[in-house]
Amino acid sequence: SCKNVRCEAGTQCKMVDGWPKCVPLPSCKNFRCEEGTQCKMVDGWPKCVPLPSCKNVRCEAGTQCKMVDGWPKCVPLPSCKNVRCEAGTQCKMVDGWPKCVPLPSCKNFRCEEGTQCKMVDGWPKCVPLPSCKNVRCEAGTQCKMVDGWPKCVPLPSCKNVRCEAGTQCKMVDGWPKCVPLPSCKNVRCEAGTQCKMVDGWPKCVPLPSCKNVRCEAGTQCKMVDGWPKCVRKQLFQREAPPPPALHMPPSCHRHPCPKESTCKVVDGWPRCVPTKTSSRRPSCSDIHCPKGTRCKMTDGWP
Repeated sequence: SCKNVRCEAGTQCKMVDGWPKCVPLPSCKNFRCEEGTQCKMVDGWPKCVPLPSCKNVRCEAGTQCKMVDGWPKCVPLPSCKNVRCEAGTQCKMVDGWPKCVPLPSCKNFRCEEGTQCKMVDGWPKCVPLPSCKNVRCEAGTQCKMVDGWPKCVPLPSCKNVRCEAGTQCKMVDGWPKCVPLPSCKNVRCEAGTQCKMVDGWPKCVPLPSCKNVRCEAGTQCKMVDGWPKCVRKQLFQREAPPPPALHMPPSCHRHPCPKESTCKVVDGWPRCVPTKTSSRRPSCSDIHCPKGTRCKMTDGWP
């Protein structure tokens, strides 16, 4: 009999074919059950019983069936009622569960070109960018974007601009700018020309010369102080200082002659010639020249 038989742990004594024998205790260890069932020890024996589930469980309003530790249980429905979220987040139901999510903002919101994100009724929304497109400004002003908003501002001008000496205000690309006054300082002219200010601007003009100057009879063109001037031929021939420019032809009106001679215009110039009764030729000793001139003998005549 099994009376005096001791078996190892996990086994028990059973009479097999009339003899005591240690056999494994009945268990679910090697027991296979159908799908939807599981092995349970019933009255000391393994048995396949249906799996516990919420299938046929009815819960009160505001609760739902959930498997807790492998058993169906009616628990309160999940909500944001008692959920506290960190700053910058709020509780939202996600897939049936309360979850702290970031507050809606324009931080990661992408808008199309020509629009920008703005919070409208607590939600980010793409709205048209402020612009000068439909803004009308008064005369003398124009629309400009100031701190991201369209504003009518005075047109840029030289009105109140003060420039340093040697410069003047000019509009450059629509903006007032102090620029150097125009001058001949850095102007290079071709040979035969020089820089002159014409109507306030530097210009290369031909050098003054006697080339195209026409003088009256008895005068010729000479450069005086850098400028062409018509002067008496005789005075230059006698190496006298150039007298003022003449506008009248030379005459005997102011040409005194000595005794026994008279004034005659010879080759366009007044000269003292002997009278028919004179026996000698005049000389410079007989001539009184005006101040600033001197007498010279030319072809035997003073």
